[in-house]
Amino acid sequence: MNLKLIAYLGVSAALFGAGYYVAHLSGERDLAKATSAWDTARADLETKRADAEKAQRLAEQGQAEALSKAASSYQKGKDDAKQAADKAVADLTAGNRRLRDQWATCQASSAAVSSAGAGQRADGEDRLREESVGRILRAVGQCQAQRDALQEALMGERAGQ
Repeated sequence: MNLKLIAYLGVSAALFGAGYYVAHLSGERDLAKATSAWDTARADLETKRADAEKAQRLAEQGQAEALSKAASSYQKGKDDAKQAADKAVADLTAGNRRLRDQWATCQASSAAVSSAGAGQRADGEDRLREESVGRILRAVGQCQAQRDALQEALMGERAGQ
């Protein structure tokens, strides 16, 4: 009887060991499948992240190019405005250009005031008026150049999207 009991225990232990071994192999197979699926998903996410970074870099490069182009356009506009203002002042000084009536009226009334007090027109009055016109024209030109550059930058940014 003891021998039968020992035999049953031995067979039971062997079957338990075999079942444990089969379960262990099955678990390893499941783990391998899960690890493979995890590795595939991780690789897919890494690829998507790399693609997103590449797209972001391209968009940033496009924006940088648009802003650079807008900045050079703005600088050119500022330079053009300064040249136009300087030319207008030179034309006023040379007598090739005349001021509008509202400035001429201002000129006549200020001349009357200065001639009444001093008997003659102030020497720097014409020069001050010409410089004022130059400053006004430069400011207007710079504002227009800035507006154009900002619009160009905005269009470049929108085109990059």
